[in-house]
Amino acid sequence: MLEHPNHVLAISTVRMASTTEAEDPAEPIVCLATFSVERTSDNEARFASTHVTFDPDGDWRASGAHVRCLLHRHTYVIGCRPFSVDHRERYRRRRYPSYEELPGTADLPPLQRHVIRASEKTLARLGREHGLMVSDRAPNLLQAKREAAERAQAVWLTAIGFLHDRDERTHLYAAWEAWRVLERARPLPF
Repeated sequence: MLEHPNHVLAISTVRMASTTEAEDPAEPIVCLATFSVERTSDNEARFASTHVTFDPDGDWRASGAHVRCLLHRHTYVIGCRPFSVDHRERYRRRRYPSYEELPGTADLPPLQRHVIRASEKTLARLGREHGLMVSDRAPNLLQAKREAAERAQAVWLTAIGFLHDRDERTHLYAAWEAWRVLERARPLPF
């Protein structure tokens, strides 16, 4: 990502813990969070966040339907999948990347989807350095669900590190910090 697209959607998914040691488990998504960044001008951006949970026994297509509602024609979607030796071995055997972390994006061209490979420790450290609550290994499913929205923001922060233009990074980061202040000041709905 050398230049920030007009619309970026960062996705963070939480899946049920695998009960087997299957080679490539596809456990149901129980929580999905998105972080949307839409450029409105060269120096301005609009931010939005969603955070939804799903019944593990419910319709497996619900998470994809949620994401499809947020996509624009030119959306660039990013996700993060933990990088591990085990994952590297599966990739070598299959010879294609996994887009399991990007539900609902199959209709987008491959150039508009990207899964960042980063260790959980790296993503958590980046998140904490920017005031986000992201664990390198959530102690339980409930904690992982709680952290999903901020993890999606950490995924976006990772991606803007790849921007070529330093001024663009600075403007987007400052706009994001201002948005976070406003979000924290918003009264709770209950």
